[in-house]
Amino acid sequence: MENVSLQAKERERRGKGAARRLRAEGMVPAILYGDGESSMLAVPDKVVDYTLTHVGDNALYDLELGGEDLTARVVDVQRDPVRGKLIHVDFAPVNMRERIVVTVPLTVTGEALGVQQDGGVLDQVAYEIEVETLPGDIPQEVTLDVSNLAMNENLTLADLELPEGVTLVSDPEEVAATVTPPTEITEEELGEAGVVEEPSEEEAAAATAAPATASVTEAGEVGVEERTETIPVEEREAGPAGQNLQP
Repeated sequence: MENVSLQAKERERRGKGAARRLRAEGMVPAILYGDGESSMLAVPDKVVDYTLTHVGDNALYDLELGGEDLTARVVDVQRDPVRGKLIHVDFAPVNMRERIVVTVPLTVTGEALGVQQDGGVLDQVAYEIEVETLPGDIPQEVTLDVSNLAMNENLTLADLELPEGVTLVSDPEEVAATVTPPTEITEEELGEAGVVEEPSEEEAAAATAAPATASVTEAGEVGVEERTETIPVEEREAGPAGQNLQP
């Protein structure tokens, strides 16, 4: 990643009023921490917000401050809880020749063998790792290839291929990804959860069909015939409300 150029200016006033005026100018309040001291700054909010969103927390910034250039990284961010707008940033200086420990996102690539052949479910367990590296070698992310991962197998952080100069700090035995059989839900579990399966159209039609009666012939055979209701002619002729119905 290339360093992001950031023009900063010192600020003297504190408080909500001063912060609102800065934000109205397109700036965001910031603090640069040093060895036992700190400086109050104001930096362009759009540049920092865009970098955090598209590059990540490990981006390096070349701060231009009062004719002096220094490299820093973001160590803390505050956002409006409702709008998500950037409201404050903390920076810490970086020595490009000293190794540092940072947290890097972990992503998986490829389609697992156990998913393709056996219908398993891929579960990514770890989503970030800690590594040690020089500031200029910080990877934007680390990828894990799961293509050869079979059913009921897992990959650990020890299976990661890290870029040159990057050392794993997290526990290498930590599981990063695994493939497990799909969960089967029984009818009893569905019933306990209150999930009722709707009957099919055929079952619904059979449930509403006219009931049948059984009869025994003189030969001892059992026959089934539909039960029908015969309406007398005199009742059919006199319908409701005095209406005449034709037989």
